[in-house]
Amino acid sequence: MVKATDSAPAYEELYHNHPVNQHPPSGSSSAYAPVPLEDDTQSSGRDESHTPLQDLNVMGHTHCDACEKRQDQRERRQHEKRICGIVAATLMVALICFMILGIVFFDGWFDARKKSH
Repeated sequence: MVKATDSAPAYEELYHNHPVNQHPPSGSSSAYAPVPLEDDTQSSGRDESHTPLQDLNVMGHTHCDACEKRQDQRERRQHEKRICGIVAATLMVALICFMILGIVFFDGWFDARKKSH
């Protein structure tokens, strides 16, 4: 019996002997290869001075060009979202107004036709 405090088995232990994994990949020679799970931050060339926690903590962080670019993109997305919301609200209000206007117009038109006949 497995206790709730036991750790889960590794992926390889569960699926290594599965019948699907017993055959080599078919198709081209450029099939997917397993990716090593080692930490490759040194050779990746990424700027590790910005961590997600630093991005959340804007106060006390000196902004560089990358931060300014991210901030501009974030502000542009927020502005576009706000504009889309305003346009959607305007179209909904216009639709409701035209619907009420159409109901009033056709109600008056039908009343006028009844009285003339």
